[in-house]
Amino acid sequence: MTNTTFCQQIETYAKSLQTKLKIEKKSKNTISSYMQTYKSFIEFCKQHYKELSFQNLREDDIYAFIEYKSATMNKQGDIATSTANGIISHLKRLFKHIERNATDEAYNFDKVFEDIKLKQPKRVPKGIDGKEVKKILTYLESLKQKEIFTNFRNIMLFKLMLFGGLRASEAVSIKLSDINLTEEGDLYKITFKGKGDKSRFTYIDVDAIEDEINMFVNVFKLSKDEFISKTSTGKHMDRIQLSKMVNSVYKRADVDISGVHILRHTAAKKLKTQVPLEVLKNLLGHSSIETTSIYINPTEDMVKKQMSGVKLYGL
Repeated sequence: MTNTTFCQQIETYAKSLQTKLKIEKKSKNTISSYMQTYKSFIEFCKQHYKELSFQNLREDDIYAFIEYKSATMNKQGDIATSTANGIISHLKRLFKHIERNATDEAYNFDKVFEDIKLKQPKRVPKGIDGKEVKKILTYLESLKQKEIFTNFRNIMLFKLMLFGGLRASEAVSIKLSDINLTEEGDLYKITFKGKGDKSRFTYIDVDAIEDEINMFVNVFKLSKDEFISKTSTGKHMDRIQLSKMVNSVYKRADVDISGVHILRHTAAKKLKTQVPLEVLKNLLGHSSIETTSIYINPTEDMVKKQMSGVKLYGL
């Protein structure tokens, strides 16, 4: 089997897996990420020194691909460990798909991947400190002086991420009908499709967004089925436009930070002090408690406070 033939087969199986992922309702971003990996793997195989086949694929070939990917993605250094592990995960999924669907021979790629695991350094997500949050909120509050839809739209999108912990893609997907008062009347429940097209919800205190909701309903006459993230031309704001807006607010608020996802991290770090880990996992839409636990890094004083007064075995 020449590398050309091997690459053609990889491409065929990748397209087949793409169809499977679509049927499984994986998000467009997830599918795109998988397919980018497979496209790169095919390009790597075309120029690899070794004539590859499904029979002679080895662990070393996967590591060689990671090096190739690192060189093509980042000219100034190695790619992040999380990125490399994501690439390995994509390849594992592809070769499992090949195992299940190959008709000419029974393949088993377990030995190729069983010992490939790059150690992920403990990650401490960055958040915005309290003083900077106040500066941002003060600037956003000043936008209310003019009854302009885009001003209140921007405030609302910021608060969905900063108070509710929504991802960028989730924030721009919110419609007015997704925001409803709870029976107690002290919270707004926001319902939406999260990562992986999973239904989820979060809550935001009424006082935090009541002004914005009232303006959308009573002044701007936003219909229930319209996106909060509607642009001035009536189109649906995308994540690139959201990112530009967020960075513009930082600049105008005189805060030296950038990026949208830091708002979600800030919400998580604030919430972790007030809700149990399992509740935080649910609010953030994490599939694993391990993902949520990156926000938990108790200090010695916190541990001492929790253990004060604890009596074990009735002693």
